[in-house]
Formats: sequence, C-alpha cells, structure tokens
Amino acid sequence: MKSTFRLIYKLVGFIILFFLLGTLFVFIETIMIENNTQSFIDESGILQNKYEKSLIPIIASIILSYLIIFQIPWFKNKEA
Repeated sequence: MKSTFRLIYKLVGFIILFFLLGTLFVFIETIMIENNTQSFIDESGILQNKYEKSLIPIIASIILSYLIIFQIPWFKNKEA
C-alpha cells in the first residue's frame, strides 16, 4: 500500500514537473528563435514567422523530469 502511494506521488510529480519544465523550455526556445528571425505580414494581414519549433525542449523536459523524480531518492526505504 505504501509503495502504491509512492508510485502515484512520483507519477503525479513527474507529470506536473514535465508540464512546468516543458512550458519553460518552449518559452525559452520561442524567445531565442524570435530574436533571430524576421517576421512578415502575409496577404491576409496576419503576422507570420519563418521557423518551425523543434521537439528538443519537450524531450529535454521528459528526461530532466524523469531524472529529478525517479532517480533522486526522495524516500528512504526503512527496512528493519
């Protein structure tokens, strides 16, 4: 029962940390790309950018979330 709660806690922590880190990394990528690209207005009057976002921030947030949540021993197993 205790291990089930630990697993649920770790999964919820992973999902929350994944979304927070993913949002931060995508925001940083957007700022870095927009500072180096030219924007233009197309025929419909909508502002367009000539770049495509990559999957690197998402993959980085998955890896970092996994390492933080599952590899750092947050709970010590007390075996008596």
